[in-house]
Amino acid sequence: MNTAARPRGRRPGNDDTRGTIRDAAKALFSAEGYDRVSLRAIARAADVDPALVHHYYDSKAALFVEALLPTEVDLAEVHRHILGGEVAEVGQRAARSFISACDAPEVNDGYLWLISQGEQQVTRFRAVQEFTARELYAPIAEHFGHEDAVLRGQLAAAATLGLFASRNLLQMRPLSTTAVRTLVRTTGHALQQYLVDTW
Repeated sequence: MNTAARPRGRRPGNDDTRGTIRDAAKALFSAEGYDRVSLRAIARAADVDPALVHHYYDSKAALFVEALLPTEVDLAEVHRHILGGEVAEVGQRAARSFISACDAPEVNDGYLWLISQGEQQVTRFRAVQEFTARELYAPIAEHFGHEDAVLRGQLAAAATLGLFASRNLLQMRPLSTTAVRTLVRTTGHALQQYLVDTW
């Protein structure tokens, strides 16, 4: 029997390290939300050196996407698409991107699980709201020079995630049967005000 002591300190990277980090992140995000969790806290929970977290993941947002979201999200590409056309249509493009993504069956099912199942459903939903506000929408508001970009991001996240919950989870009628083009048009007006317009 080998009785050699385990080396002290954080364990080095190995084939399971990425999965260990991802699982630790999922547990922390589910329990504490997005904003309160740091990469250093995830490293502690995974029992790895913080440098390994940065080795596998470029940012907290990238780790959140892999750990908790039901689909891959390239935030840089999403922002390029939303900001790449006429300024007057930013809200419409943002609304169409969100609604189209959520209408994919695997995304719809994944989001429904996040916000409706288990003891941590409230904090998981809060984590998704915080991520959506800070990483998806706030950078758009920042692009237009708004100093209150985080607030604007929160308003946009409330609008789109509220729409998703009302339409897909609660199945509120007539909202759940309203044509997508109508939802894009009306939600797009709200997102244009939140993210682009000057108040």
